[in-house]
Amino acid sequence: MASVEARNFLEEIAYQKLKNLLHETIGLNFSCYRDEYLRRRLSIRLRATGTFTFSKYLNYLKKNPQEFNNILNDLTINFTTFFRDRDVYDYLEKNLLPLLFKSKEVTIWSAGCATGEEPYSLAILVHKVIGTQLSNYNVTIYASDIDEDALAKAQKGVYNKKQLYEVEDSIINKYFSYNCGTYQIKDFIKQLVHFEKHDLMKPPLHNELDLILCRNVMIFFARESQQQVHMQFYDALREGGYLVIGKSEMLSSDTSAKFVCVDINCRVYKKVLSSVGCKVNYLLGVVKNDTISLNNSIGGQRIVAQ
Repeated sequence: MASVEARNFLEEIAYQKLKNLLHETIGLNFSCYRDEYLRRRLSIRLRATGTFTFSKYLNYLKKNPQEFNNILNDLTINFTTFFRDRDVYDYLEKNLLPLLFKSKEVTIWSAGCATGEEPYSLAILVHKVIGTQLSNYNVTIYASDIDEDALAKAQKGVYNKKQLYEVEDSIINKYFSYNCGTYQIKDFIKQLVHFEKHDLMKPPLHNELDLILCRNVMIFFARESQQQVHMQFYDALREGGYLVIGKSEMLSSDTSAKFVCVDINCRVYKKVLSSVGCKVNYLLGVVKNDTISLNNSIGGQRIVAQ
């Protein structure tokens, strides 16, 4: 029994050393991830390399530095599709974007953009909403991810039919060019999107944003890290700016006090005004003539900020 305990103890030390090595080598702060998620993802690499223990895997990394890229790819899950959760995009197209385009300058951030499907979907919506008037607006969509390989694919803007399986033919024909079995985003859409490498645990690269989308990313983060990132989103938004998160995600308890829930089903939140008097306006649902859902509090999420 003592030998088993000793092995477990040594394995725990090796696990901590592995996290420190990964942080020093690829610059990713692994403390932000939920521990069970991190162990589960690392176990995939242990099996793939035939090492099966953290101690042996540490030695393997020292001899095979290319393995660091494999770890990063496994940890930063990049599965997504165009217009994922169509009801969210319908809400953006019919409700939120027309509201934002009352201003001639709109800045959007797709945080954790993976291979680019989300920011390009947003760019297509922008074109659908303002169309031929696009030249009269200053629209910027920032798209960030920590995975350089994913960003390289995003910048190319080339996709297969599977990645477009939920997209209508009319949209594909208008916004993509077909070439030998692949679909290339057209230049007038690509020019709206600016890709950049960014670690969400670090301060945002931009501020005074009108809209931030960070969907299906925070579910892999520890609670404390979620709260830190959500607070950074709050600081990066302009007064009255909007945050959209994943359908399986909720704002942390402390952060939720700083947002009003605009639509609980689509997970759309609005940054509350600094003024003490804003609570009455939000209760009435008349701030800037927005329609605010005040009758749904799924999961205990606060609808009106305190």
